[in-house]
Amino acid sequence: MEYINGDKGIIKNDISEKIHVEIEHVKHGTTDGSLLGNGKESVTYKHKLFHTACVFFSMFALGWRNALIGPTLPDLRLLMNVDLSTASWIFTTKSLGGLLGSLCGGLGYDRFNKIGVFVTIVSSMGVVTAVTPWCTYLPAMLVVHALHGVFNGALDTAATADMAVIWKQNAGPFMQAVHFSFSVGAIISPLIAESFLAETMLTDAGSSKEYLNYSNTTSSYLNTSALIYDFGNVTQQTVMNNSFSKYGKSRIYVPYSITASVLLVSASLFLIVCFFYGNVYKPSNTIFSECTTGSSESKKRYFLTKKLKITFTILIALSLLFYVVSEHCFVGFLMTFLISELKWSKAKGSTASSAFWIAFAIGRLSGIIMTKFVKNSTMIIMFFSFLTCGGVFFLLAVIWAINSLVWISVVVIGFGMSAIFGLVISWQSKNIRTLTGKMTSIFFIFMSTGNMVVPILVGYLMDKFSQMYFAYTNIVLSVFMFLTFIIVLSSFNLLKKADENSKKKAEALKMNIQK
Repeated sequence: MEYINGDKGIIKNDISEKIHVEIEHVKHGTTDGSLLGNGKESVTYKHKLFHTACVFFSMFALGWRNALIGPTLPDLRLLMNVDLSTASWIFTTKSLGGLLGSLCGGLGYDRFNKIGVFVTIVSSMGVVTAVTPWCTYLPAMLVVHALHGVFNGALDTAATADMAVIWKQNAGPFMQAVHFSFSVGAIISPLIAESFLAETMLTDAGSSKEYLNYSNTTSSYLNTSALIYDFGNVTQQTVMNNSFSKYGKSRIYVPYSITASVLLVSASLFLIVCFFYGNVYKPSNTIFSECTTGSSESKKRYFLTKKLKITFTILIALSLLFYVVSEHCFVGFLMTFLISELKWSKAKGSTASSAFWIAFAIGRLSGIIMTKFVKNSTMIIMFFSFLTCGGVFFLLAVIWAINSLVWISVVVIGFGMSAIFGLVISWQSKNIRTLTGKMTSIFFIFMSTGNMVVPILVGYLMDKFSQMYFAYTNIVLSVFMFLTFIIVLSSFNLLKKADENSKKKAEALKMNIQK
């Protein structure tokens, strides 16, 4: 190698300065923490954005799929001819699958090709979704929902961990955005499903000839009912409180087929981006690799001891368990509660479900913006307060039979639930320990365990005792999750203050010794 004027030091300094400038350029273009950033011209940055968009769309499809369960649960019961407490096993098997999926998703994300993991999970969920409405027997329905739970847990785990891997310390807004995508899909799903649900028609039971024909063929889950299969389409005739209720044809295979198509398109987008840009986890630009590995970043110091980290992690997981169970129960049983207790039509119930998801999406969208200006812990308390107040409003609205207050409370609950998960996860990663794929799996496993038990209990109480247990459970879970996080936050602040005081005393002592 030749050196100008024989001065190696000058050449080396020039090269080092150029590399430093390039590194700084990439850093500002890839890790500024905004959704657009200053490095829009960087190919690597664009690759990250396109890949993140694929993750967003996969979560959009997941929200679409999950939101189908609540509005279509009455029609799934018609297909299987089971009561509500039996149908509640759908939630239990889904949670059991989610338990396994969270574990497999975290391990698979860490050990295998990450693009392949996303494609496999999303496409498999699409296939399972397509066959769901054709499972007219309870065991088959439980199997497909268990499989859905596996892919649901795996995708949720992988997507959450992926934001931390791709965007590192600037993942906060993206963490909120990925869950916002979930809620957008959940808004659209009930609206599309509404047109294909079995309609309910009430007539006078005393004057109905059909009542005489079907009065001897009873089913245990409704007062008097009979199922009629018409070329795969299900109708039901039911006698309730001296009125004759007839259910028309159910065509829920249509929204399930549409959902499956959305999932398959989502899986193909990962392949398209990978085809044009390559593997986002293995960038060819070595300067970019050096910047994003964290070699130039200062490592965060967590002052908690190992035992305290474990204790706080368990408490946070418990708070998230209450949250997830509350969300699943409210979304899953809302439609059933509205048409059974308040005698709303299915169309009106589907609109209420959509109103919930609209508020949910608005809350997560506001969370993306608010994270820039408001402390994380303050936001968590604010959203918890909305959720708890919404639960109280809902109970009062049902007791006093105020439909307008029911609508308001559903919206308030949706807004309150919206940003809690992402905010709590971000708070934990910032203050307790770094978020990894393994840690994400632990949280989702913990939450899936609760979902295996509570929904079936709520369904049993609603079916055998009173539909009002739906409202009672919502308030109880909201209060428990709020109190758990308050305990976590208060304890952490006390320990942090004690740690800061000990540091000040140590520094003062050191200065005195030096003097």
